Amino acid sequence: MRAHFQILSTAGLGQLFAQMIRSGRNSLIPLYAADVVGLDLPAIGWIITLAAAIDMAMFYPAGLIMDRYGRKYATVPSFALQGIGMALVALASTFGGLLAATLVIGFGNGLGSGTMLTLGSDLAPKGSIGEFLGVWRLIGDAGSTGAPMVVGGVADLVGLSSATLVMAGVGLASAAIFTIFVPETLHRRAAPVQAKAVGD
Repeated sequence: MRAHFQILSTAGLGQLFAQMIRSGRNSLIPLYAADVVGLDLPAIGWIITLAAAIDMAMFYPAGLIMDRYGRKYATVPSFALQGIGMALVALASTFGGLLAATLVIGFGNGLGSGTMLTLGSDLAPKGSIGEFLGVWRLIGDAGSTGAPMVVGGVADLVGLSSATLVMAGVGLASAAIFTIFVPETLHRRAAPVQAKAVGD
């Protein structure tokens, strides 16, 4: 942790926020749908199912984007879209509005499928891959675990709409961190492979 403090404190913070918005949506959207929009259980089920469908449909395209264009081309839009979608949730007052916002979140989450695991593997130093990935995963799990508590605490203080906006800010902050502070890692991994091929 001391040797790689800089990357863990920048990319790690992005990972923390990334997992927060991913976990936070799972508790926030059903609560918002029931308590604010006033939807019944079948309607909430349709919203979650359709969002999950578009999420899963993006698994393969997300991998293609990461491997062909770079990690940032999937990571940054993923969490930016999730942040925008969360902000749209706060504006939703009907089934259609909430469905549209949730589909944006699902699309964004699907676009980021595998990004955090891939980025962690890219950043891990060769001499201590296991240790680095252990800390990387711990940071992500802290975000996943903390998100429901943040959502509940903010909702208890100022309401579900404000909790949604907080999660939107978390997603946009994650996208900003990966844009500004985290280098593109695809080229760094590709260079040794090309050198070996030329040598052979």
